[in-house]
Amino acid sequence: MSKARALREHLRTVTLFVRDHDLLAGSIAERPGAMPLNVELGIAECSIYVGENPERRGYLKGAVPPEIHEYWLDRNMWGRARALRRDETGVEQPWTPVAGYKQTTNQGHLSPSYRELLAVGIGGILDRIRDRMSAAADPESLAFLAAAEDAMCGLSEWAERYGGCLREAAGRASGARARELARMGDNCAKVATLPPNTFHEAMQLVWLAQQAIHIEGHGYSCTPDRIDQILYPYYLADRKAGRLDDEEALALCANFILKQRDNTVWGVEHNLTQGLCLGGSTPAGEDLTNELSWMFITASGAMSVPEPLVWIRWHERMDPAFFDHCLKNLAGTTCFPLMMSDVAVPKMFMELGVSEEDAFEYVPVGCNEIGIPGKAYFNPNAGVGYLTALELAITGGRTYAGTRTPGDDEPVVGPDASFDDVVRIASYHMRRQVEGSYASGMKTLSMQMRWGHTPLTSCFFDGCIDRARDMVAATKYNILSCSGSSFANMVDCLAALREVVYEKRSATLGRVVEACRANFVGHEALRQELLDAPKHGNDEPVLRKLVTLVERMRDEPMKEICRDPRDGTRFGNTHVVRSGAVRRGKSVPATPDGRLAGQPLASSVASSYATERKGPTAVVNSILMLDPVKSWQSGYNVNMRFSQAALTDDENRGKVASLLNSYFRRGGQEMQINCVSSETLRAAQRNPDEYRDIVVRVAGFSAFFVDLQEDIQEEVISRTEHGM
Repeated sequence: MSKARALREHLRTVTLFVRDHDLLAGSIAERPGAMPLNVELGIAECSIYVGENPERRGYLKGAVPPEIHEYWLDRNMWGRARALRRDETGVEQPWTPVAGYKQTTNQGHLSPSYRELLAVGIGGILDRIRDRMSAAADPESLAFLAAAEDAMCGLSEWAERYGGCLREAAGRASGARARELARMGDNCAKVATLPPNTFHEAMQLVWLAQQAIHIEGHGYSCTPDRIDQILYPYYLADRKAGRLDDEEALALCANFILKQRDNTVWGVEHNLTQGLCLGGSTPAGEDLTNELSWMFITASGAMSVPEPLVWIRWHERMDPAFFDHCLKNLAGTTCFPLMMSDVAVPKMFMELGVSEEDAFEYVPVGCNEIGIPGKAYFNPNAGVGYLTALELAITGGRTYAGTRTPGDDEPVVGPDASFDDVVRIASYHMRRQVEGSYASGMKTLSMQMRWGHTPLTSCFFDGCIDRARDMVAATKYNILSCSGSSFANMVDCLAALREVVYEKRSATLGRVVEACRANFVGHEALRQELLDAPKHGNDEPVLRKLVTLVERMRDEPMKEICRDPRDGTRFGNTHVVRSGAVRRGKSVPATPDGRLAGQPLASSVASSYATERKGPTAVVNSILMLDPVKSWQSGYNVNMRFSQAALTDDENRGKVASLLNSYFRRGGQEMQINCVSSETLRAAQRNPDEYRDIVVRVAGFSAFFVDLQEDIQEEVISRTEHGM
């Protein structure tokens, strides 16, 4: 209730502003690009924000008055969690100046459902809350409903305030801008209580709600429902009535994209992996692509901004002309659209108990994570470190540096160990990782469930009002995940060990360990042998069983150990990298695939760093060795890079379309493409001011290439540039 009252007070008192060319109202803070701090959650610098650019460290220094910091230190979500941990362990849990995002924001990684909001308006939802309140008796239900009422009233009052503010601004303006401002003011005043009737009103209401959930504290990765689907009836009605032409509709789509770009908790130079999902199909295979799908793709190319992440949902009956339109867009200065497949993703959700109807409503809700609007959100609560497990296995549990002492009951590799022994002991360490990360993840989830309530956001999740509970306890589906990157590295490492040590017998396991410990100094010939071994991404038939083996090494412990504490739903597996290929790679020692210490790790499941050798078809065939339905139910990410000519030339673009159609038809789940030459990227490094509009896909986020740190730029450039 305190959270809701604070949100309502903020929304009815915060200074309002509108940019000169805005067509939609609603901003996260008092000035563009401001960086709000959710003190009731946690006061610290975000580890992702400073990790991706170390020059940002210290951005909070001196920004929070000492009395505010001291007041909230033990009262906010993170402070209470530290106190609980201290009481459990007897060890003081200190505050740190940098913390993980789950200590400084709410979960995010979600997609609210706005269909009821559009149908009945804010006033209609308030009526439903009050009806439910009249039948509630227990204090917990009454508290949630009172909080939901306060939060929705705050949203209504915010819209009403914008109505007055914009009408006043219209009085100070002239000409076309005065008319625009007056119309915006009328829209805001209307949707403050009533449901929308026009396309502009509907988009305005969706944006106000979407912005408000970020203000409430959901920082990363929020997708506003299936935007082209929920707004389409209003577009059609306006076109039929003559109230809207396509030029105006396109301008509004572009403005919505720019509002998402401006919506950021940590400044516009940091990417929140917000989503915008377009197209898709019904369970019966009906194509849902519409005119708004085309317009949002066009707008994304014209804006050429890193956020929102614009996704399309591929399916068998997708309009070929629309797919061609998307590929042409990729040939510009942007990396959008990203792609997911209706062949794979609904089956992945259904494997976890989701109904077919709900599974076909999916949207990406982050780097490449997936959720269902108003029904399920993404939450990583366990994980594995493939390369750490392998290092422990082949070093007898001591690590290359020899800094660890294995436990008495810990199995170790003996001098006569077989390849199966290495796999068995690496699997043992992966199981231990799953056990430990699951226990830790449950503590974090408990923290969010106890102290991270968001009553406003909960109003846009099915069942929360009816059950009178926050979304952390009342979503229809509770699907948590076990994450792990470096999958391709693990496959390559096992392949190299199998070939060099156990098939060719040209080196012992001990010698490989010694070489990794020395970062291959003095072992150059052995390193070359390891590098020459089969590598994932090159359609090597001998790797198929290894791919399945590595999937099983992680799947089996996850399925036995990980269950959602609310309803017992089993976890899904996922592969999320964001910037970890470079960031984590810096601290990972040399590995048995021949990779040197500090070099980047795999940026996707497609291949390891700089190992693609046989062209795009080989890459696609390698990815298809994975089983997304059985082993990646919460999503994986795939990076590919094509030459400019592959997508600008009509014949070549047709070949790329055929390749992608085959990939998705055969079960491929996700694809993200960069289409910019190494020559252009090198020129951008030399003359950044001339190339500021180039947007590239890193792994789990997109960014202006010239804004990336040099090591991340180099990783992007290192990727094989495929032609057709």
